[in-house]
Amino acid sequence: MNIIIKKINNQYIFYDKDIGINIEELFLNGDFTTDEVLNVQWINDNKWVKKHYFRKGLMSCLNDKYVVGKVQNTRSYKEFAILNYLYKSNFNTCKPIIGWVTYTYLYYTANLITNSLPSYTLQEVLSSNNMKDECWKKIGIEIRKMHDLNIYHGDLNITNIMIDKESGSISILDFDKSYFRKIKKHHIKSNLDRLKRSLIKMNFYNELQYKKIIDGYKSISE
Repeated sequence: MNIIIKKINNQYIFYDKDIGINIEELFLNGDFTTDEVLNVQWINDNKWVKKHYFRKGLMSCLNDKYVVGKVQNTRSYKEFAILNYLYKSNFNTCKPIIGWVTYTYLYYTANLITNSLPSYTLQEVLSSNNMKDECWKKIGIEIRKMHDLNIYHGDLNITNIMIDKESGSISILDFDKSYFRKIKKHHIKSNLDRLKRSLIKMNFYNELQYKKIIDGYKSISE
């Protein structure tokens, strides 16, 4: 997938060879550096989004520390690889810029930088009552495109489905804990059910609107 991995001191950076900017120079100059206390930060005049990985749930006590392993098995590399593949497949998602992991003897920390999108989350659009009826079908179509590219989303919900401010096009983000696989019926059901639960949890679920997502998904022929 044209991903370059390079070791710089105790860090491994990775990026696509066709990125078109001098990633290594920017990295060494500290252009990607932040205090890393937040999960998500906008940098470079809000043109890029930096994601610093934190543990959740039972392992949240370890904060941002992960057990040392092969670079290709780290959370930031896995998400970078999926985003890079989807973006280069003309799927609507954010363009990955660079990812890196910083190693100590016992653990690593991880970061990922992507371009930002001029979009609102589905949750924000629903909260402002600005949801256009045709967008429901578009969501289903985009989920289907993702599955046709053999990507299973790890947490498909109303905060990582994005709607473009002007065109109304749909993008899907946040592929942490997602993976490549041959998509089967139970994977489809799992992703769609997760989205449904997210709508229900935030009191946005409407049976007719959700059916339009399903109809959009099914509108693409096998």
